[in-house]
Amino acid sequence: MAKRIVTKIGYVFCVEVDNQYKCFFQYVANDLTQLNSSVIRVFKMHYSMDYVPDIEKIVQDEVSFYAHTILKLGIQDGVWYKVGKSKNVGEPDKIMFKLFSEGNFNNMTKSFRWYYWQINQKRVFVGEQTDEIRDYNLGWVFPYNSIICKIKTGHFAIRELE
Repeated sequence: MAKRIVTKIGYVFCVEVDNQYKCFFQYVANDLTQLNSSVIRVFKMHYSMDYVPDIEKIVQDEVSFYAHTILKLGIQDGVWYKVGKSKNVGEPDKIMFKLFSEGNFNNMTKSFRWYYWQINQKRVFVGEQTDEIRDYNLGWVFPYNSIICKIKTGHFAIRELE
C-alpha cells in the first residue's frame, strides 16, 4: 500500500531544476474559493545543487509568484520534496488572484468577464481587466509542469496565460 502523503501549511519544498539549481516554495494556505486547492509562494532565489536549506533564510526571500496547485501530485511524481517547515508563511490574506470566465487563452485580454479575489473570500466581478488587477496572480489551479515552467522561464506552460 502506498504511503499516505501529509502536507501542512508552512512546509517548504525544493524543486531541482534541470539538475542545475534548486528553487524553493512554501505551502501557505488552502483556498476554498478555488477548489480548496493549495496556495504556494515561490521564492525568487536560485541555489546551487549542493545548497543545504536554511529554512528561515529561504522564507525571507522575495516572492517570485503565488499559485494554486496540487501538492500531492508533485510529491508522488518526485517533482518536488519537503525540506522543512516554517511558521512564517507571509501574509496569505493579502494575496490577490484573478480569473476570467469566458473567452480563450489566446485572447484573454479581450475577455470582459474578469473576477478577482483574496484567499477564501468571494470573487468580485470587474468586467474588463483593469490596471488595478493586471498584476494579480492568475487563479487557475496549475499542474506541477506549469509551476516548473514558470520557475524556469518566468511564464506558465501556456505563454498566453500571462
